[in-house]
Amino acid sequence: MGYKLHSTEEEKQMVQEYINGVPVQTLMVKYGYKTKKSITDKVKKYASVDAIQVARDNRKTYKIEFDGVNNPFSAYFLGLMLTDGYIQDAHKFGIDLTDEDCIAFLAKVTNREYKKYEPVDDTRKTRYRLIFSDEKSLEVLNKYGVIRNKSKVLHGPILTEEENKYLPYIIRGIIDGDGCIYKTSYGAPAMYVCSASYDFIIWVKSMLENRLYFKELSITQSETGLWRIDTANQQNILKLITLVYDKPYGMQRKYELLRETFRDYNKDNLLVEEQQY
Repeated sequence: MGYKLHSTEEEKQMVQEYINGVPVQTLMVKYGYKTKKSITDKVKKYASVDAIQVARDNRKTYKIEFDGVNNPFSAYFLGLMLTDGYIQDAHKFGIDLTDEDCIAFLAKVTNREYKKYEPVDDTRKTRYRLIFSDEKSLEVLNKYGVIRNKSKVLHGPILTEEENKYLPYIIRGIIDGDGCIYKTSYGAPAMYVCSASYDFIIWVKSMLENRLYFKELSITQSETGLWRIDTANQQNILKLITLVYDKPYGMQRKYELLRETFRDYNKDNLLVEEQQY
């Protein structure tokens, strides 16, 4: 039996996006397919001849929209908007990052061009920014808690059971936005998420513990007032790898560092255990 990359509902969602005019290359990145044929085969499977013709017409005027959490990309996008996203005005919203690989990924999926902003001095990093203009998407984002000046008042979104299926990718977006994958002083892979909002950190902790079954999570506050969740528990890190960073997506650097550090650290531990016998 072959491995089914997506559920029937997700495949139908992808086909609907194709009909709506989303470019094939965009869908390939968004859903993790390597060839155009993988997309067109699904279109032929679910769409009528008339729908395919509609798709050709729609593609000429394609426009990205966020209409809720209904696939891995929309979940990941929400996670980034909850952390590094911002509302510019009543019509525009954007994402501002220091990692070009992540912003380039978003630009490719959303068919947008991003802008580069050089630092004004050596204490700052180059920043990359994507701007979107869509009032309907903005209204939906507001319902998930993405509002103006959200830093200290941010609340975690209330998700339906259907949306909870994509929680790992919301968490991934949150970590890529306001989190870090790093090595401890003894070489173990570790992760933290930080926020100026205590309510949001409580929500992240609850989701990690109650939905992804992380253990031994605690919250600390820095001298600057930021709240932070840290974990170097290797069972938690393994869950992070298998559930959240399960494939190349978004910020490639964190994906590679997490897997490489986990492999090297646990390999060394196994060697130590063998030498004790």
